[in-house]
Amino acid sequence: MILKALVIGLDAASPHLIEKWIDKLPNLKRLTQRGVHGVLESIVPPSSVPAWQCFATGKNPAKIGNLGFIYIGRDLQIKHGRTIPEMGCIWDICSKAGFRVGVFNVPGTYPPYPVNGFMVSGFPIQPGKAWTYPADLMKKLDSAVGGYEADVPLAKPSEMKGGERAYLSEVERLHSKSVESARLLLEWFRPDLFVMTLQGLDMVQHDFWHFMEDPASQYASVVQDWYVKMDEAIGKLTQSAKEDTYVLIMSDHGSVPVAGSLYINEFLRSQGLLACNVNGGERAGEKGSSRKIREFAIRHVPPRIIRTIYSLSPSFIASKLTVSAEMERVLRDLVQSIDWTRTLAFSTGGHGAAIYVNSQPERPKELSTTTARSEIVRKICDLLSDLTDPVSGEKVQPVFHLGEKVFRGPYKSEAPDLCVELFEEDKKVQVNPRLGSRKIWSSSSHFAATHVRDGFWALTGPQVRPGITQDAGILDLAPTLLNLLGLRVEEDFDGQILDSVFSKTGSR
Repeated sequence: MILKALVIGLDAASPHLIEKWIDKLPNLKRLTQRGVHGVLESIVPPSSVPAWQCFATGKNPAKIGNLGFIYIGRDLQIKHGRTIPEMGCIWDICSKAGFRVGVFNVPGTYPPYPVNGFMVSGFPIQPGKAWTYPADLMKKLDSAVGGYEADVPLAKPSEMKGGERAYLSEVERLHSKSVESARLLLEWFRPDLFVMTLQGLDMVQHDFWHFMEDPASQYASVVQDWYVKMDEAIGKLTQSAKEDTYVLIMSDHGSVPVAGSLYINEFLRSQGLLACNVNGGERAGEKGSSRKIREFAIRHVPPRIIRTIYSLSPSFIASKLTVSAEMERVLRDLVQSIDWTRTLAFSTGGHGAAIYVNSQPERPKELSTTTARSEIVRKICDLLSDLTDPVSGEKVQPVFHLGEKVFRGPYKSEAPDLCVELFEEDKKVQVNPRLGSRKIWSSSSHFAATHVRDGFWALTGPQVRPGITQDAGILDLAPTLLNLLGLRVEEDFDGQILDSVFSKTGSR
């Protein structure tokens, strides 16, 4: 079989850094000259899950029922975003059309499910459970790369034994195994469509972006070095592509430096919009025993030992070593700490600062009408529009995304009523949902860089016009690629086919 389309996802790749360093990125430069490229606008929220699923379906989160890695449902239960065949991802559509497909390392694709080809789940996965389809592929891949890895089960570099240097070594090993695994899968299966992602940029930017501002630092060039490393990976992987292969390079979102942290629920609490149970906020701010154990282990135990524990332990133990499990604990504490009879609104945080108006049966009577609920959203917008960061003295510039306009589909009722991104000039405020911090602002944030909607895309192929620049939306790519592959699909896409990138002979 001939590879008809190759999709390489670079998680969190910034179009602005690619443009800045393009002369050091020969493979990306070649692809941008041979085809179309530009800024790719991500979804709200700009989070890897559901952004990858929205790309693959051409639909917004409320249409596919995937609203995030981890979030609180309207029933106050913790939900986990995942991919299912009913969503109609591009690989499912191609699979049904008789194409042999390969899906590799796409976040949120655990558990794997049957396709006409193979699927290797992306993070987060459960150790000890099957993470490939077919199931026997797991053993073959594991043996071929010396122990397959889907994630780095560690925290911030500054909190682990060996610090930044040890963390970079972990990410490097993960990246190398991912590239080698992708190369082997292409060789073993020879799919018609191959969709994959590489995670290294996201991990490195989160923790090393601020070093770019310090030329004297030994880590000043780390982010640039990783863009070069990704470019080299593109060179290796595109060797499988022929002249008539469509090659799509894309990111699910971009990245920018962090200005500081806003404890959003403490802010809502200070404005009388959120109330806690007796000692609720204080309890939520304390460290649980599992978190203490995790932090002690990460700081004092070598990463290779942590890795071994993670891979061999039962899932209920291994999960305690992951950041996603920590986020789940934060959300559970939030649910338990809020007094739902006196709370008007709350936030689950995240890259879109998801804000919900209280919809519980025991909610305050003043929330009984649609008009009243809209008034709460309007009030929150007014309050956030008046924010000034007391640490930096900067006026905060909010970008509001009203739920009723952003989310459309059968799962709209599960979506946030308001999402907001907060900026200070070219930096973004990180939003922390924890209660119990006893403060609203902090100059120290968990990450050095965070997600924004400006991602990157480049597309080449026999029917793509060469050397043009065009911005697009992430929901446009699946319908466009399906059209180029000659598949007419009756799907309710939210994205549009980008006819303007086709050559005259390529328009269908």
